[in-house]
Amino acid sequence: MLRGRMILRIVVHFLLTVCFLVVRLLRWLLAYFGVSVMTPTPLLSDSTGAISIARDPVKHELTKHIGVDAFYTRAQVQDQVVALHYVPSDLQLADFFTKAQTRAQHDFLLSKLSVVDPP
Repeated sequence: MLRGRMILRIVVHFLLTVCFLVVRLLRWLLAYFGVSVMTPTPLLSDSTGAISIARDPVKHELTKHIGVDAFYTRAQVQDQVVALHYVPSDLQLADFFTKAQTRAQHDFLLSKLSVVDPP
C-alpha cells in the first residue's frame, strides 16, 4: 500500500510539473504580446502530498524518487510564478469533464460553472 501511494504521489507531482510548464509557456506568450503578468498564477490541486513537496525543500523522503521535477516545481513556487492552493476533490471543477458523478454532484458542478438549463 505504501508503495502504491508513493507511485501515485510521484505521478501527481509529475502532472503538476507539466502544468507548471504550460503556465510558464502561457506567461511567456503573454509577455511576447506585451501583456505583463505581475501576480502568481493560481494552480489548484487536490493532492496535499504534491503541494507539500513543492513548498517544503526538506521533504527528502518524498522527493528522493522524483528527481529534477521536484526542484523545478519548488523553484516555480519560490519564484512566485505559480501559487499552489488546495481544493478538495469534490470541489474540483475539472472532474466534471473527466469523471462520472452522481446527479447531485453533477448539478453542483454545473452551478459552479454557471451553466443553466435552457428554458
